Formats: sequence, C-alpha cells, structure tokens
Amino acid sequence: MQTVKVERVRGVNDILPSTYQIDQQIKSILSRNFESYGYQPIDVPLIEYTELYLKKSGEDIISRLYDFIYRNRRLCLRPEFTASVVRAYLDNLQEVPLPVRLYYKGPVFRYEQPQKERYRQFTQMGIELIGATGAIADGEVISLASQGLGRLGLTEYQTFIGHVGVLNNFLDHLQLNTRLRSFLLSQMETLRTEGKEVVKNRLSEIYPAFKKDTSLAGELDTNTTNKKITDILQNLEENEARTAIFELLESMNIELTSTRAPEEIVDRLLVKIKHQDQTKELNQALEFMTELSQLKGEPQAILKEAEKLLSGYNLVDDYGLAQLQDILKSLEAFNIDKNLISLDLGISRGLQYYTGMVFEIYDTKLGVERKLCGGGRYDDLVISLGGKQEIPATGFSYMMEELRKELVEKAHLSFNNYQFVEVLVVGLSRQDDSDSVRIAEKLRQLGLRVETDVIGRDIESNIEYGNQQKIPFLIILNSAEKQDSKVLLQNLDSGEQKRLELHEVVNQVRNIKGNTNYQK
Repeated sequence: MQTVKVERVRGVNDILPSTYQIDQQIKSILSRNFESYGYQPIDVPLIEYTELYLKKSGEDIISRLYDFIYRNRRLCLRPEFTASVVRAYLDNLQEVPLPVRLYYKGPVFRYEQPQKERYRQFTQMGIELIGATGAIADGEVISLASQGLGRLGLTEYQTFIGHVGVLNNFLDHLQLNTRLRSFLLSQMETLRTEGKEVVKNRLSEIYPAFKKDTSLAGELDTNTTNKKITDILQNLEENEARTAIFELLESMNIELTSTRAPEEIVDRLLVKIKHQDQTKELNQALEFMTELSQLKGEPQAILKEAEKLLSGYNLVDDYGLAQLQDILKSLEAFNIDKNLISLDLGISRGLQYYTGMVFEIYDTKLGVERKLCGGGRYDDLVISLGGKQEIPATGFSYMMEELRKELVEKAHLSFNNYQFVEVLVVGLSRQDDSDSVRIAEKLRQLGLRVETDVIGRDIESNIEYGNQQKIPFLIILNSAEKQDSKVLLQNLDSGEQKRLELHEVVNQVRNIKGNTNYQK
C-alpha cells in the first residue's frame, strides 16, 4: 500500500545533529557570560493566553501571532520572551529582592512571509533585568550583549543605540489618538526602508480622512460654502472655540443639565472636536519621523543634530537625549570600544512596550547587514500586565540562527568541530557482543562517549563505518582474549594499534598522556 509522505511545515526547520551541537556550543558560551553577571536561567511555556501579547506587544507582532481558540480559550504560541518572563515574574518572583536577573533560551513563533533567512519558528536567547533603572542598568545590558559576541569570537559588529522617548514624547505633544499613535510607532522601520509614501498609503487605509495630497491639511476648504461647525471650531484657538460653543448654546436656549459642570462638558466636547480630524498632526508627525530616521552615526554629532531637530519644532524638553549621554558614559566604565557604538534615533524595534533606550547590534562586514541581537527598556510593562506598582525593566535577546550563520561563515565554529562518538567497540564475531557491551559500559562510566556494533559488521566494515562517522578510535575484542584486562585500541586515522588498560584508553582518547608509540 502506497502512502503519501507528510511534508515538513513551511517556515520551520529540522535541527540536525551537527547543527544542534553548534547551537549547544553557542548556548554554553552565552550562558556562562550571563551567569558571570549574576543572571539565572528561567524557562516559560510555549503556549500563553493571547491577551498577554495584545496588551503591549504592538501590531508588528500581533498581526503575525499563531493565535487560536481551544475550548473557549484564546491561546497563542509565544512570539517573544519578554512578556512571558514578566508574567512569570508576576506569578512567582515578586517576593524576591530587586533587581531580578533572568536569562532564557528557546523557540518563538511568528507567521512570516516565506523568504530567505526568515523563519516562522526561530530561537531567541537573552536576558531581562527587572527592577533597575538608570544608565548603569542600561549599560549592563548593552555590555552583556557586546561581551557575549566577543566571547564567541565576533568583533566585526556595530552597536546602534536609540531612545524611543524622542518619538514618543513628540507624538504626545501632538495629542494624537491612541490608534494613530500606535500605528506611527510601528511604522518607523517602514519609513526608513520603504519611504514616506508607503507609510502615507497605509495610513490612508486605517484613517480615510488622511489624503495623499495633504498640502491643505488642517486648513479650511475655501471651495466649500457650507462649512460644518466642527470645521470652524477645529481652526479656532481653544479659548475662542470654548466661547463660541457657549454662545451657540445660549443663542439656541440650550441648558446643559448634568452631574458635570457645564465647563467640563464643553471642554470634553472641544477635545473631541479638535481631535476629530488629525490630518495636520499626522503630517507633522511624518515629517518629524522622516528627519528623525536620518539621525544615525557618531554619538556626539548625532546628539547635536537631535537638539537642533527638537529646537526646530520648538521643543525644549529633554526627550531622552540626556539619558543617551549618560548611557554612553556608562559604557566607558564597561570598557566598550567607542568605535563599535553609534547612535540611531530611528530605531523603534516594532514593540510598543519600549519606553526608553533601545539598541540593536549588526554585523557590518559581510556586505549585507545581519541583525545579531536587539533590546531596550520597558518600564511600563510590569504594571500593564497586572503588577501592583511600576517596576522598571530592561533586556535584550540574541537571534540564535543569525549567530550560528555568522560563526560558521567566519569559521569560528565548524559543523565538524564536535566529536559525537570517541570510541567504537566491536567484536570479531557475534559471540563477542556481550563483552563489547561490558567494555563499552565501563568506558562510559569513565566518561567517554562510546558506541558498539549492534548489527554484526565485520572488522573492515566497522573500520569503514568509523571513518565515515569520524570516530577517532576503535576497540577490537576477541573472545579468546577476554580474560585479559587489556583491550586493543586502534587509531583510525593512523591505523596504529596498542594494547591498553581501560584507564589508559581514557587517557589516550583524551590526549592526557600526549603522543604514545603504537604497536602494529
């Protein structure tokens, strides 16, 4: 009976033994780096309630959730770790003294359009520093990311640091409604890579009042003879508009009867009218975002340009620039090379829970920029997910598949570096099987990785198999010699043989005794 092959799900990959071992080497190196700073491991479920990510993750992730209903519960596969780790902190660790330092590793799931080097299941490894604020805490996170790359042998990268407060505070200044504000925050990367017109087109889809040609945005339409009252009020100063509303109500003999004061009712109405058409504010936001996205380069030069930009919009508040200056100073204490640091005020990270510093690290020497990690500060997330009080937090994650590709391409790690099996134990005949197992078990207890012949190959076939599997040593057993405490160890590379005690086999395999003369 012919059966139909079940294919691998598109967008996910099998991790084969050689690749798995490279990932384990990377994880081991990064784990030691995290632990050297006092971070402890944590794991969180693959499945969470969808609500966990709807609260603060942003449209960039929400639109790509693996989201489903099961027995009247709305669940999803985790798309990232930070929200899950914060949820685990709230469930289990609130009694632990702050700060809480945690690190994690595991798969995450996002529905991506299939394309080169974009997967629907991929692996993140990173840290969360919960309960600490200030430049030193942010500097520790950036330093951890940089030092991890250094321990892996990577030095040709650039760290780009930004601050979402610059854009957040400007949008607050414009008093945009929540939906439009969230949309603009999610479009910073699109604005930089695809241009303003693409963002305008998307904006028109969610906000029909916004037109491609907005040169008259916010102005009265002089071709319209019958102006709406709301159009007129939108273009009056606040005090004039308030007076106009009261005069209109008085002329129509309308009294405001409510538990609220008339002034409060009018003020609420005025806010609603004023914000009914936000085309003018949207154009200001896009213009500011375009200029902001171009501020990328040497830190001190970019800080000066940012100050000029804010001044040009009559903004005198700090907007996060002083915090960036403090973070740069803290990185000096961590001994981070200044030449590896740039400012990039166009970084948004696509996640709306960020509130301050954000950063990304890219490889810059392979012709194509490859993002190796990214993160930032999220001081509002704890309370947004049900915390009793605001608790500051910051963190980052590595893109593990990108790290693996980087390390293999630069020959820092090889698919052939790891020796899975160190010794192959074989007998001259099937009567030697029990002795092969007994010897193999003793060698395993002594710490070696040992394989036995379980299908009854002859010696020549076992030697061929050992070479194919890159097993360095072969032990050949003969039932006629089973009373002897020694075994015959053969080096499959040189073909040399020597009779050794089992502890001598361990020494030889692990190269403890160095070079030993073999006897044919």
